[in-house]
Amino acid sequence: MQTKVKMCGLRRVEEIQLAHTLGVDAIGFVLYPASKRALSLDEAIALRSSIATPMQLVVLVVNPSVDEVNEIIRRVKPDIIQFHGDESGEFCEQFAYPYWRAVRVGAPELCTADELKHYMAQYPNAQKFLFDAYSSGHYGGSGIRFDLGILDALELDVQRYIIAGGINISNVDEVLGKYPFIDLSSGIEEEAGIKSLTKMRDFMAYIHVQTTDNTV
Repeated sequence: MQTKVKMCGLRRVEEIQLAHTLGVDAIGFVLYPASKRALSLDEAIALRSSIATPMQLVVLVVNPSVDEVNEIIRRVKPDIIQFHGDESGEFCEQFAYPYWRAVRVGAPELCTADELKHYMAQYPNAQKFLFDAYSSGHYGGSGIRFDLGILDALELDVQRYIIAGGINISNVDEVLGKYPFIDLSSGIEEEAGIKSLTKMRDFMAYIHVQTTDNTV
């Protein structure tokens, strides 16, 4: 299984251009003001023109209003909206727009496979489910890992899975070839909100070598 890569929290043109050069499949803009990786709507619009196909743009939001989502769709024109807060299924589905639903594994109500299944069933049209580690007071981007074993018990279509949460070059082997999509942010940063171009290059070079070796 080939593993696709999304790099989230990009904020500079040089990061976006390098991601494209390296063959990154998707990048994420964070439109959540409380995040250290946040962009304003105007900043996201300005950076949008730096993205070349086939790389996809995913816009991450946390508990937005209906008007805010509609404005993002109209003005930023992302390929996908990533709902990363407490949005209900009804809220996410109303826009009839491609979306990913974040699942905060380990949250008080999301500790077992049955709880995860029940939660995911509320989002029938989600393109993918992005599994991230729960961290009290945070909505992702904390660099915390979670026990991947809980996903094995789900017995659902793994093609809809995206694995996030503390992924970096030292531990990515745990997910390569097993899951179709990974998402990373802190693992390629110099500091919160600033991506390391060197770490981006090294990570994708490692992915390429491992993927090539696994397919020989």
